[in-house]
Amino acid sequence: MSAAERQRTCAVCGGPFESGERTDLEAVMDGGVLYVAVHPCHSTYPPRRETEAARRLTA
Repeated sequence: MSAAERQRTCAVCGGPFESGERTDLEAVMDGGVLYVAVHPCHSTYPPRRETEAARRLTA
């Protein structure tokens, strides 16, 4: 069973996965290594500082 099938929702936005939808997998350290499924282009990792600074300047 895949991580997406076990979770049924994205670890970032909480949106459901569609049947057969492509997902990304990320490793999370929480007392051990856990793998979570996320929608493509979503990430549980914080944005790079340069990316976040550029986003704030345009907002």
